[in-house]
Amino acid sequence: MNWLMALSITFILSSSAWAVERPLVEEYLHSGDLSNGELVLEAILVDEPDNDQVRFGLGVLRLVRGVERLGQSLSRYGVKTTRAPILRLPVPENPNPEVITYTAFRRMLDDFYNDLETVEATLAEVTDDDVQLPLRLNKIHLDLDGNGKANEEFGAILKSIVRQDFEFLKENPDFEVYFDRGDVAWLRAYCHLVMSILDMMLVMDTEESFNISAHDWFAKPEHKYEGTRQEQWQKLREVNDAVYVKEPLRFNRFRLHLIAVTELNHETWRHIRMEEDDHFEWLPNPSQKGVLGLPVRDEMIDAWLAMMDEFKRLLEGQKTIPRIFNLDKDGKGLNIKILLSEPPEKFVYGSYPDQWPDKYFTDDPDVDLQLLFRVFGMFSNPAAVGYSIWFN
Repeated sequence: MNWLMALSITFILSSSAWAVERPLVEEYLHSGDLSNGELVLEAILVDEPDNDQVRFGLGVLRLVRGVERLGQSLSRYGVKTTRAPILRLPVPENPNPEVITYTAFRRMLDDFYNDLETVEATLAEVTDDDVQLPLRLNKIHLDLDGNGKANEEFGAILKSIVRQDFEFLKENPDFEVYFDRGDVAWLRAYCHLVMSILDMMLVMDTEESFNISAHDWFAKPEHKYEGTRQEQWQKLREVNDAVYVKEPLRFNRFRLHLIAVTELNHETWRHIRMEEDDHFEWLPNPSQKGVLGLPVRDEMIDAWLAMMDEFKRLLEGQKTIPRIFNLDKDGKGLNIKILLSEPPEKFVYGSYPDQWPDKYFTDDPDVDLQLLFRVFGMFSNPAAVGYSIWFN
């Protein structure tokens, strides 16, 4: 009996020691000293190129730093809203903002794109199937207003964005998560997803519409529209009747990013389904419990991946937009791959498919919408959107 008790105590102590051992990156994430943290982790990888926990941590730190830089840019120009995509960061109010131009706005988005590209490339080098990165997310600090003080805490930022309290934080107030190999692929997929959104925001020449509406988003736009709200909306409709393509290559980059998302979803779930541990999981397999408390079943994963495969077929030109949407021409379906690879010089609002070039239409079969409906049904409809954001 004594030996059993001693063995139990030894196991408990060793388990506790393992549980509280923190990765080096957490020190810099919690202090908000992101620039020095990046230098330190880069130096370690020079001496220890196979240290994938450090590499994983560097990817996460670079992501946080990219978000911080975006927040500082938004603060510099006195962002006024959190309603738009990418602009949802709750940055502190700036009493003395700089004037923002359309060029500066595009540069801000492109800088964030480049940061995400670096994050994805860093994470892509993680190859250790057993890599783990335990992090207490709520203690991460950022300097969103660029005042040199990392006063903004991740937990408060998240609460401000979603505008609700999370029930799971009562048992896990630090929002502790043990990220692993499947989460590396998940995070890479999210980088590609956000980069695809940024590509679509930057692909068109929207300078006129920006100048008309910029005062709704920023405190000091270079051009402020002086008309009434009704006149503003009318003017926006007029300038958006025909929008010219500014950077056509971004259309195909958008497509390729989304293909990467579909492929990385398979990589994510392949690793997660093989896991046998059960400790603060971000994305759990059916035998694990995730930190968010949402159940995951095999049929959910299967339905999700089947939808990803069908979406990939659409993006690769093997399937077309369903003809029920009346986007066909002479019985042929709209081929997204061709449209995004060879876009027109401009998009005209209200134009009809019979006015579009024949090359955009093919005899390939429609994409199967039933695979999408199956996912929403599998995720119990009301929670489907939440699950989709979580799964990505």
